[in-house]
Amino acid sequence: MRTALVLSGGGPLAVAWECGFAAGLARAGVALNAVDFLLGTSAGAVVGTQLAAGRDPEAMANAIIAEIDGVPPRGAMPHYPIAEAMKLPDLFALSQTGEAGRVEVGSYALSASTTETESAYVERMNLAIGIDRWPDQDIGLVAVDVADGKPRILKRDCGATIAAAVAASCCLPGLSPPVSICGRRYMDGGMRSAANADLASGFHSILVLCFHPPGQAGERMMRRVAAQSEALMKAGARVCVISPDEASLAAIGPRTMDAIRRPEIVRHALAQGAAAVDVVAKFWRETRQ
Repeated sequence: MRTALVLSGGGPLAVAWECGFAAGLARAGVALNAVDFLLGTSAGAVVGTQLAAGRDPEAMANAIIAEIDGVPPRGAMPHYPIAEAMKLPDLFALSQTGEAGRVEVGSYALSASTTETESAYVERMNLAIGIDRWPDQDIGLVAVDVADGKPRILKRDCGATIAAAVAASCCLPGLSPPVSICGRRYMDGGMRSAANADLASGFHSILVLCFHPPGQAGERMMRRVAAQSEALMKAGARVCVISPDEASLAAIGPRTMDAIRRPEIVRHALAQGAAAVDVVAKFWRETRQ
């Protein structure tokens, strides 16, 4: 029975929650990445690439906890243009209307004046993941083609370095330049969906970690992943969706780009991961029966 892990996007706070959750499981001897395929979108691409490469989840979590002492995260954007960041909610809303909306967002991404070049952006993402080659584990990273609005799962045969593929999956329109891969330009896979869980079709059992903030925006994200999960189950898959619990949501707050909250989020996610050990272990155990 083939298994898949889906890691959603959600910005720097999603990275913190997913790292903490994975570390909480790891402390109890449960490896989050013990699957046949790993699908990551945006923040999930950053975390998933490191997990697929065999990086210790607790070390990943501890690095974020250390940020409370003034240690900046690896590969962090030195300065977010406030005016451009404030446009993101409307751009995400437009992108959810379908491929035509994403083409419009893609056009904006191509014309926007960003604070870093494409090559500098890719190098920054290389620092963020700290990995120089594609992991041996089967992994796919979701990005959106700016020209046609369609999603693409970037894998080791896509013609790009792992850093470029991660950068493409994480490319927020207006903040970073679209990434060039084999003559196409790509932007953040979260423009299609936070989790893109439906793109993991064909697997028997699928575990989905779907980050979301509290409030209406988070509720919309969860409705989309619920619809995708329902479609997968109708096709015969077993699906388990895990999202931030109440304590994690309180730590996350409404501003998903507020990186100062990351250490606190990791601590709550560690506890949530530890509490979810039986659920995750049972899900995989039943897959093997």
